[in-house]
Amino acid sequence: MKRGFVKGLLASALCAVSTFAAAQDIKLWQVSSGQLELDKGWLTAMSGVGTKIKVPVAMYVIQHPRGLLLFDTGNNVAVSDGQCANYWGQGLCGAFNAMQTRDEVIDRQLAKLGFKPEDVTHVIYSHFHLDHAGNIKLFPKAKHVVQKEELRAAWWPEKFQRAAYVMKDYDTTRDYDFLQLNGDFDLFGDGSIVVLDTKGHTQGHQSLQVKLKNTGMLLLAADAIYTAENEAGVIPGITWNTNLSMQSIDRLKQIRDANRGQIWYSHDSKQYGEHNHDKPYD
Repeated sequence: MKRGFVKGLLASALCAVSTFAAAQDIKLWQVSSGQLELDKGWLTAMSGVGTKIKVPVAMYVIQHPRGLLLFDTGNNVAVSDGQCANYWGQGLCGAFNAMQTRDEVIDRQLAKLGFKPEDVTHVIYSHFHLDHAGNIKLFPKAKHVVQKEELRAAWWPEKFQRAAYVMKDYDTTRDYDFLQLNGDFDLFGDGSIVVLDTKGHTQGHQSLQVKLKNTGMLLLAADAIYTAENEAGVIPGITWNTNLSMQSIDRLKQIRDANRGQIWYSHDSKQYGEHNHDKPYD
């Protein structure tokens, strides 16, 4: 009994050391794939309908001892510099006008930080909508982390969801190395990078929990929470399942409060402007 007890304590201690070691070496950058100009009602149902706003398209670069990670890849490179209608089509660009320069595309965002696309080992997708998975083809050698139900929805979307999935973003990626998840997943087994099931916006939407030594816990909500208004209780304007969307918002808030962390939204101009984009969070 004593020997087993000691071995258990030792295992726990080693796990704690591993988690701490990983946490102290993690760096996170928040960058943007330009902006989207859209009707505010798409983000906040029954609030601000008819009001045009411009919002950031948040993406994340995460340097971990076991790899270089991305969380979302933004708008496709082909919509850059006023070419939105040529790639997405006039109708889609009329609803979601991509205002992205070539230098804001994820490959050049990586270059600004001293990385190359081939350095990326893992790409984690909140979901496969046009402003989140647009540049998957820039990373053919990476492991692509996505909920299995999201892949199903992307390849065979329901009729009312089709517009937001741009098939040509990922039409040649079937043979990519997909890590298909069914719920929460601790990516490296050390508690530092945990994928959270936050379905509702889409069938397979997921958020990302990141533990940093100095910053603490960040919950990268993606489209589970567009803006602070959604966190305060305003129903998201675009959602596959409203009830599940509201449950996911509550879940993220509960995790944040239990861990004294922060929730970072996907399309909140005010919050994005308050964040540092010149140096990493650690």
